[in-house]
Amino acid sequence: MASVVNRAVRAIKDPMRLVRRYSARVYFPLWLRKFLGRILPPYSGYSRMRSVYVVTYGRSGSTLLTKYLTKLPGCDLKGENYLFPLPAMEAEQKLRDSRQKPYGGRENPESPWYGSHQFTPKRWRRDIADAMLNQLYPSRPIPKTIGFKEIRWYSYVNPEKFDDTLDWLRSLYAPGAVIFLFRNLDNVMKSGWWAEMPAEKQASDRAKLERFEARARAYAAAHPESSVVVTYEDFIADAAAPQAICNLLGIRFNESTWRDVLSQKLEHMHGKKKSA
Repeated sequence: MASVVNRAVRAIKDPMRLVRRYSARVYFPLWLRKFLGRILPPYSGYSRMRSVYVVTYGRSGSTLLTKYLTKLPGCDLKGENYLFPLPAMEAEQKLRDSRQKPYGGRENPESPWYGSHQFTPKRWRRDIADAMLNQLYPSRPIPKTIGFKEIRWYSYVNPEKFDDTLDWLRSLYAPGAVIFLFRNLDNVMKSGWWAEMPAEKQASDRAKLERFEARARAYAAAHPESSVVVTYEDFIADAAAPQAICNLLGIRFNESTWRDVLSQKLEHMHGKKKSA
């Protein structure tokens, strides 16, 4: 009897305990996960952004920044995923191109463009948005602010489509925000795999990172209401950097949360020389 009472007391004090315990074993339909995310703390929150993405490169401190963002109320950002949603953007454009072809008779089964009049890029985008939620949050309530961090923008995204790609990703869950994270490139090139590269390859990659930073700064300047540039050096030393992030998201800055994250050693750094 005492154990039942104790469990009931724990459930009252921490209503998310049962969700955390059983959500990994039980599949909840997406509509229910969306609903639970709206009403249950810590998934519900007061961020004004529906999505936020950390756009950066390797050895920049992105794991630390993502950990901090996930500590903010209503936010839950995931890690790297090789930018898996981006082919869906290309597919959406192909649907749009097919639909816009100036051919009639598409309702006729004998037409080479039969059925393409029913293509709906807008519906495709909604479907992709739901599919992305099912991949990133398959068994948990959907948080108020979703997103992920990725370090491969400089090598995976066509520079000419950099702005369009960010716009499309942000539009999946609007309003969407971007946090560009930079680090002193001299230190980046001394860290991790960069330091082990041949000098010629290292110089080539550094040039790519410099071009990436220039594009990112231009995007941030053109979208001040939905993006911010933060450096690793500022983030770990000056409360103004995390406060600027909170201002972007519309979340009240809590200095103790920031300092608590800085005090914790990252798991992937255990047993390694601390460099980022």
